[in-house]
Amino acid sequence: MNVARIKAGARLAAVWIPTLFLVFVFAPQAWNKLSDTGGWAIAFRHWGYPTWFRILIGFVETTAALLLLWPRSATVGAALVVAVMLGGTGTHIVKDHGRHVTSEVLPITLATIVLVLRIRRARSRRRSRALTP
Repeated sequence: MNVARIKAGARLAAVWIPTLFLVFVFAPQAWNKLSDTGGWAIAFRHWGYPTWFRILIGFVETTAALLLLWPRSATVGAALVVAVMLGGTGTHIVKDHGRHVTSEVLPITLATIVLVLRIRRARSRRRSRALTP
């Protein structure tokens, strides 16, 4: 088996495994944020956030999940995930005195991996196009 093919496959898996994990986590959670009777509605009320903010976060998470599926927009989707998760971390620190603050660590880490790998891939493609006459 060709070593270059194995490396290419590993690079592809390194991008798509965290991407798909984020999509499968964020899509249903975003949908749950749109429900007025779900756990997220109760949590956002407990934190003192208005209903429109919960719906906005659900919309941003849905958008992020969709953007992650297309390689050209995946960097924006990953950046949105990081931004939302940093906001969630801040909420847990300020409103819940640090309880559940670790629940954002995995999504932030995976979104950062996707962000970095997608940026590197885009730069590599641009460089190879610039070198090709």
